[in-house]
Amino acid sequence: MTREPKERIRLPPYLTYATWHRLLESLRRHTPSHLDRSHLMYLGFSQSTALTIKSALSFLGLIDPHTGEPTVRLRALLEAKGEDYKAQLKDMVESAYQPVLGDLDLRQTTLGKIEERFKHYGAEKNVGSKCLSFFLALAKDAGIALSPNLVTRSRLGAAQSVAHPVPALPRTRRGSSSSRHHPASTRAAGPHHFASKLPDFDPGWPKEVREEWFARFQTLVILIDKFPQFNADWPDELKLKWFEHMKGFMGSGPANSGAG
Repeated sequence: MTREPKERIRLPPYLTYATWHRLLESLRRHTPSHLDRSHLMYLGFSQSTALTIKSALSFLGLIDPHTGEPTVRLRALLEAKGEDYKAQLKDMVESAYQPVLGDLDLRQTTLGKIEERFKHYGAEKNVGSKCLSFFLALAKDAGIALSPNLVTRSRLGAAQSVAHPVPALPRTRRGSSSSRHHPASTRAAGPHHFASKLPDFDPGWPKEVREEWFARFQTLVILIDKFPQFNADWPDELKLKWFEHMKGFMGSGPANSGAG
């Protein structure tokens, strides 16, 4: 049986869910006549991420693949709110991913089976994992019923939505008063959670994946820069919390309390 070469098939989206949310927020404020690479880079996305976004929007039926013009589907999605947004999102997901999933029953299927469908469509290895994470996060937001296997897997994509990497974010001095007097403002689910989700860098990855890794790393750099300096006068529970988060950042044993 002869299969169509993978390079002739448009891969399902594999951008992060944080990038997806950030894109929608930007487009709700202003939707240009054409979503081309120059506009996406103007929004602060890297060149490689802009190409990934364009491919994703085309796959999802949100832009014309040839002209880059926003489609009626995209405009409806941007204007929708609440249950209407979920309905628009569900219609988009079911339409766009039908060639990938076919008649697969998402309420009953296993993780292995859906991974097989994505792999058959050309989405495999690390990129395939990212494609699947994005799809499951979309499906969850759209209220699409998923099997228990898939619900567990979708949590990764949902967690990514809380991390909004913003290029050129003004750097905050680590000794600022806001950081020094509010150490508890560091989110419990933040720094160490993101660090644990970042895999070891592999120079053998495709260029798009390497660029995405560096984008996520930059997010961690921003978070670390906003992390408060250790203060020996804090109550014990705050000191313990500080060490817990610093350990998450560094991925090793307790941090040196003299770092401040």
